[in-house]
Amino acid sequence: MRRPRTAAKLLCAAGCTLAACTLPAGGLAPGASAIGAPAGTRDPAVGAPAAVRDPAVEAPAAVPASAVGAPAAVPASAIGAPAAAPASAIAPAAGRVDGISDQSLPAWGGSFGSSPLALWLARRTLRGAAPQITMARYVVQWNAAGEPSSGPSPAGDYRERLEAWLTDVAQEGLTPVLALTSYDGRYPAGTAEYGGALEGMLRLARSLGAQVPYVEAWNEPNDQGREPAPLAARMADAANAACGRGRGCTVIAGDLQDGPGAVAYEREYERSLTFAPQIWGVHPYVAVRTHDDARLLGMIGALPRGGRSARVWFTEVGAYYCEDGAIRGQAAQASDASYLLALIRDPRLAPVHVFYYGLLYQDGRAAPCAAGGGSDTELISPDGVPRAAAEVLLAGIPDTSQMAFGPVP
Repeated sequence: MRRPRTAAKLLCAAGCTLAACTLPAGGLAPGASAIGAPAGTRDPAVGAPAAVRDPAVEAPAAVPASAVGAPAAVPASAIGAPAAAPASAIAPAAGRVDGISDQSLPAWGGSFGSSPLALWLARRTLRGAAPQITMARYVVQWNAAGEPSSGPSPAGDYRERLEAWLTDVAQEGLTPVLALTSYDGRYPAGTAEYGGALEGMLRLARSLGAQVPYVEAWNEPNDQGREPAPLAARMADAANAACGRGRGCTVIAGDLQDGPGAVAYEREYERSLTFAPQIWGVHPYVAVRTHDDARLLGMIGALPRGGRSARVWFTEVGAYYCEDGAIRGQAAQASDASYLLALIRDPRLAPVHVFYYGLLYQDGRAAPCAAGGGSDTELISPDGVPRAAAEVLLAGIPDTSQMAFGPVP
């Protein structure tokens, strides 16, 4: 995804290049220090700039979901017959967004517990007879569980923010998904350290009443810092081993963005794995931004048996309102949201679950979007008013600026 960029991570042993990197016998090579937050994952601790305004005088009309037609029936055979999913597996997306990937969730409106958006989601979307949003995803600092904690806090350190997110997700009965990354420039020294950190995180989640059934070994390894494919595969192998030690989780492999070189990267990554993944994650930001699914279809086709031997999830995707400091506006965002809906309903892709990145940025602020880096894919503006894209993907979402604050039941 196109977020703030940093220098490439030096994941190789001294003297090697990313293009010709070989993995050390001891496991994962340590990363270089002081390289900042990885591109592709917004750290919620980073402050937001002043609110970005839409140049349009009036908001465009919402783009109805019917603009992309009725969803085509997707037979079970369309995604093959993967190995049995864990007992915690939930119903598929059924042609719509069914998950949120939102780093700001604990700080919606300053506090999830008193957020009007959380109140609406709890009453209308999460707990209804046929709830739309049933899953939540969080991109977490890989060694967060080892930090000190004074208790859950959306403004705390990495561990405290994770605890706040886990607590809120467990309260709402959402199925949690964790994706590991590095925000601070520190990386695992080897597979043993990585696996131990992941197991510590899973124990922490369980202690907070949030069993984590799905783990993404590393977020966007082909975009956020350009990890070599063999190294990313080793992390997935280590995550699979950790999940296999009675942790009750399943690894989502890949987690790849559909940018240039994605197909070749995916093939090298798959050849380097030592297990057969049940689930593959993709981030189709480019397809949604360009309204071109050619590379995305190529990625699915490059999976084992053309993608028929495993489930495919859109583990993160968004439609840009603002991109790298350039405001695209509500009409462009809504058009992209309609294209995303068409991708979700395309039987050639048939994603089992779809996680949208960003509903509402934290503390009533605008999502960072500045020239040279930063993007805003939020569905709700800082003042609580839904953007046109929200009606495309989450029909019936209210104007939360007009809702009274109060505790979520």
